[in-house]
Amino acid sequence: MNTYSPAKDVYLQSMVENANPIRLVILLYDKAITCIEDAIDAINAGLEDNPENLKLKVESISRAIDILIVLQASLNKEEGKEIADNLDEIYDILVNELIGANINNDVETLEKVKSVLEDLREAWEDAEKNVYGKGKEEKEVKSA
Repeated sequence: MNTYSPAKDVYLQSMVENANPIRLVILLYDKAITCIEDAIDAINAGLEDNPENLKLKVESISRAIDILIVLQASLNKEEGKEIADNLDEIYDILVNELIGANINNDVETLEKVKSVLEDLREAWEDAEKNVYGKGKEEKEVKSA
């Protein structure tokens, strides 16, 4: 499970302040994935004998749901068209899956949601390379 670190907060704040829009989406995926991992760890550690684990599970899944809602609300359906519509539907499904996993303490469903988020995160990383990586390389070649 994750531990709190003030230095980590400063580093994260710096990353967010200097990130491009795609990187911000990736950071949200990272946080959602971490939250799901924390929920899985809490369930596996036992909920009945430890109210702290139950609290961690509920809070972690709630955070992951909140992140998905933010991602969903930030979709630009006019520019994104079919991709935005597909992501909207995926986010709806994932939120519903997380709600069910929370109610049923379902690690298998949490693992599936985590896997989908990891795949989406990877796609956003590819998009970031295409949008920002190529431009950077072209600028470097032109200036050489």
